[in-house]
Amino acid sequence: MDGVDILLFLLQCYFMLMNVTVERSYCAAPITAESTCFLCPETVAFCEKYNRLFLARDEWMRLATCFSAYGFLPFYALIAAAAATGAWRACRTPILLFVGAKLYALVFYHAMEFASAAPPQHLVPYFAVEGPYLLSGFLVIRKVLAASAKGKRD
Repeated sequence: MDGVDILLFLLQCYFMLMNVTVERSYCAAPITAESTCFLCPETVAFCEKYNRLFLARDEWMRLATCFSAYGFLPFYALIAAAAATGAWRACRTPILLFVGAKLYALVFYHAMEFASAAPPQHLVPYFAVEGPYLLSGFLVIRKVLAASAKGKRD
């Protein structure tokens, strides 16, 4: 594992943690400062300052979060496994299909955020939380393409 693999492995662990804690709680019911799920009070405190639209819990946001919470977890696990084992080339098709879907979801999500009545006002903290998803997508694509190119040379 190189440094990028380690970073990608850790990011996928973070994404899976958010899937099974905050996102699944948000999917089931509104989260509040009194919510007892792991990281929910911290998420609420952050969103009150930097991402009010998330707390507004519009139906599209709830559905997108539910889809992420339950549908993306296996793909994060697959990417973590590819990072840990170097199986980028062997897993390239499902990984690239997922990354394409994830990047589409992120573009849609951010377009809705910035076009809403409550767009993020403080971009550094907002993208400090959202940026790892974008960074991960681009790094994963880079790893898959590099592994595919290397496989063609071998």
